[in-house]
Amino acid sequence: KQWYQRRVAITAGEMYVSTTDELTLQAYKNHERSANMSSEHLMTEAERELNEVSKNEAMMRANMENNRATLPGLSLPVTQELQQTLEKFKKGFINYVQIKLDVDKEELKLWDCSNIEVADLAGKITEDEPRYHLFNYNHTHEGEQLWSPVFLYSCPGYNVPVKQRMMYSSTKASFLQSLEEIGIELKAKTEISDGSEAGQNDIYDLVHPQKHVSRATFTKPKAPTKGGRRLIR
Repeated sequence: KQWYQRRVAITAGEMYVSTTDELTLQAYKNHERSANMSSEHLMTEAERELNEVSKNEAMMRANMENNRATLPGLSLPVTQELQQTLEKFKKGFINYVQIKLDVDKEELKLWDCSNIEVADLAGKITEDEPRYHLFNYNHTHEGEQLWSPVFLYSCPGYNVPVKQRMMYSSTKASFLQSLEEIGIELKAKTEISDGSEAGQNDIYDLVHPQKHVSRATFTKPKAPTKGGRRLIR
């Protein structure tokens, strides 16, 4: 008989066949299955444990990938924990959410969430890193009780690394758009540098900016004089 040898892959080994009719996909799968079973039987206990560890690590990596999600209109991934928290914010279960942009992992994740008073908001503004903040402002305006979701982007000056500042700045617009697409209607948005700009009066003026009404002033016309030139309109 004439024997044929086929190399299927450099790392997969070799498969020997007696006729070209055996060069089929199913025959190769059967060969691989039997080879794997044989290799497992030939493994030492230590090798089997190492093989099991490798499988578990692969499963953990897959689970970590599954925990990353995306919001509509946002290319940067978000953690599932953040996505679930935004849903709670939208439904009114919590009134404050703080979001961190992880520069190394290039993802948005939840940093803090709770129910706070407007007087507590300034204390939530970080002094060393940028953050996104969502606050559902409960207040009274012109005799009416209102809930007004506001967005604050806090960035403590130029002490922040350039890459971090640029990523927050470039992601902000798409993040705001994604919030609207999942049903969070913001009443106001602002950028601040520290907590002194997030006081109760600041938030109230942000939601209800003062209207400056300019009043027209009239000057009494001078009495006509004899011989003077008069302008006829």
